Amino acid sequence: MSHTLESIAKLAGVSRGTVSRVVNNQPGVKACVRDKVLRIIKETGYHPNAQARSLAGGKTHNIGVVVFGDEPNFLTHHIFYEVLQGIQGHLTSQDYDLLLFSNRSESDQQYWRRIGDRRKVDGLIVMGEHIREEYLVYYYEKQLPFVTVGKRYFHQIPLVCVTSDYRQGAYSATRHLLEQGRTNIMFLRGYPDTYHEEEKRAGYEQALREAGKVLNPALIIDGQARQEPACAAVHSAMEAGLSFDAVFAGNDLMAFGAIEALKEHNLAVPRDISVVGYDDIQTAAYFTPKLTTVSQNKQLLGAQAAELLMKLLNSELDVNQAHDRLVHNELIVRESSVLLTS
Repeated sequence: MSHTLESIAKLAGVSRGTVSRVVNNQPGVKACVRDKVLRIIKETGYHPNAQARSLAGGKTHNIGVVVFGDEPNFLTHHIFYEVLQGIQGHLTSQDYDLLLFSNRSESDQQYWRRIGDRRKVDGLIVMGEHIREEYLVYYYEKQLPFVTVGKRYFHQIPLVCVTSDYRQGAYSATRHLLEQGRTNIMFLRGYPDTYHEEEKRAGYEQALREAGKVLNPALIIDGQARQEPACAAVHSAMEAGLSFDAVFAGNDLMAFGAIEALKEHNLAVPRDISVVGYDDIQTAAYFTPKLTTVSQNKQLLGAQAAELLMKLLNSELDVNQAHDRLVHNELIVRESSVLLTS
């Protein structure tokens, strides 16, 4: 037999509303009555309908992950699915299920709004390059708790976010190149005017300053976060006569593009020019040469985002206070940066 609120109420000898208040953990029910209803629910194996609970003001025990991406195939990006794995692992331990919302900005301009209106979730984890402040303001005003993966320069509302310590990672990468005796280090950056690229630049510049090096703005090159534009940018820099002996790329794909351009100019990596990437994607360890890179603990990013959201839902964090959590990065040294000595 499939039980309902009505059948549970009949078995317990109480009203349907009383059962609903017990299911949604609401006040106004005597302890003895609550215990009786809970015992009958356990004995019958009754599972409340999640949508009905949501409409009644209770919990759905669903968490939404929404990704606002610029690229059509952003769901295949390595960072997304590794972060998602971390989110899923933590939510499973908290008895929550995960719902995935994919951006449909080209075909449905208001999709982001309906995510907040339908309330099929208790909270959101928001990712992607295409997040607009109006999205988050809307969720905040709807009192839908959310956590962002990646810091944003938004000021209208307090944000709770988890992000990699990009400054520390870029500092470690640049210092490593300096320790290899490299003095003219190119910074091949992704999308300018974003938090993560500005933090990487800050780490790069800090390492140069500490080493007594004068910053050369001409060595900061835009690679558009992709392999082909990065290859073209490095190629153009060499054609223009720019002198450099190392490349720190803001992601591994740009590092691959830089190496491709260097090979086209008959330069060997790392003999002539050392290269370091960022992210430690799966192919980095199998590239030729094997790529030195800064590894982000992407599963930990996801797990930390889920943990922060649980704290919001449990009122352990104030939704009206900003809260940032940084995840440490690790430099993975491989062949592309290290000069071999005989």
